[in-house]
Amino acid sequence: MKISLSVAVLILAIGVSLGWRDHRQIVASRATHGQLVAQAATLGLSIDPAQPARPGRSTQRERDQRGGQDIKRVAAEFIAFAREMEGYQAKRDQPDAAVQKRMMEFMDRMLSLDAAQLKVLIAEVRSSNDLKDQTRQDLVGFAIMSIANDHPQGALALFAESSDIFKDSGTGGRVIASALTRWAKDDPLAALAWVRDHADQYPDLINTAKRGLLTGAAAQDPKLAFKLMGELSSKDSNNDVGFIVGAAKTPPQRSATLGALRDYLASLPDDAARKATADTGMRGLLQGVARDGFESASQWLAAAKLTPDELAPFADSLMNSYSVKSGETGQWIEWLGANLPTETGQQNIQNIVNNWTRTDYQAVGKWLAATPAGPAKDISISSYAETLASYEPAAATQWALTLPAGAARETTLRNIYRVWPRKDPADAAAAEAFAQQHGIK
Repeated sequence: MKISLSVAVLILAIGVSLGWRDHRQIVASRATHGQLVAQAATLGLSIDPAQPARPGRSTQRERDQRGGQDIKRVAAEFIAFAREMEGYQAKRDQPDAAVQKRMMEFMDRMLSLDAAQLKVLIAEVRSSNDLKDQTRQDLVGFAIMSIANDHPQGALALFAESSDIFKDSGTGGRVIASALTRWAKDDPLAALAWVRDHADQYPDLINTAKRGLLTGAAAQDPKLAFKLMGELSSKDSNNDVGFIVGAAKTPPQRSATLGALRDYLASLPDDAARKATADTGMRGLLQGVARDGFESASQWLAAAKLTPDELAPFADSLMNSYSVKSGETGQWIEWLGANLPTETGQQNIQNIVNNWTRTDYQAVGKWLAATPAGPAKDISISSYAETLASYEPAAATQWALTLPAGAARETTLRNIYRVWPRKDPADAAAAEAFAQQHGIK
């Protein structure tokens, strides 16, 4: 489905309203920021064409200083710009750098408006006959979400006055969710009361937005979030658990959420449901732990006293290079060898080394050369040699022969022979000579 340019603006606006304007949230919003930028890039958009890496600008001060601007004039300019964007969409063109810059300037202007000014602007947009219905819906949604982070209750009041124009649960649900998520971080019970009061009025939109309330509540009180899940849960409760645990971004938050998750799991009477929920919950909770850095993360893991079953999702997450800070993969391999049962740890180490070898085999070799002898090193050497063998069989052989004599070395040599390149007669002959030398039949 083609996404309209006005929706692209709305997508970026969500990111702005949920964190970029608040310096205290910049670190926590980097991942969301990256996703938003990537999504915008697929549409030919950038945050700032001249400085694409520049973070979003703070607008709270601007909001206070621009109170005297002629809001009706601003609304007219905003509507005219939206019409221009509709023209790009109709032609299936992408805006050039100058238009992208103007787009960001309009965002800044909208973010500088207070609730009273936005109410006037929304009225102007609603009464305009020059806009398509979809564009009108998106622009009103953008306007409401521009204050959702600072004034979630005010955003919901503005939504109530314009709810009739939200024809689909997607945009309307996002508008409500952005306000409820923020409100629930400060006062989850008040946000829940709003949902209860408006459930019959906006049933489809609130169903879309309930997860936002769960996420916001979980950031403050994960035990409360799990209690609310029964009332707010969708049909797929495992996904809702993922939203709750995903709100934990710091070690203290993870500790609180881990305790709440364990209590919730203990309340489930069905073994199969408990196991599936535990897997979903621990994967969501632990997937970002390694990004804290090895020292901090390993200290938290030790204090958490995770069981082998609870640790398994974390070990799986280490296979993804983006989840580990640069230069720390080797430390995590050694940690796995020391903290996981032999069989589980062996499989995870093999997978991690396999992936690491494919992305940076030289780094793996340097790490192995400097790593003290031990089971984790032997497992790593086997995986490294077997992965390396398909393009550097001689080097792979040298590494395999550093293994202690025994079954692991013999298995590694056989696997090297199995993937030995045989593109030409010389390679094939070398493979057979290797097999004869090492008694492989």
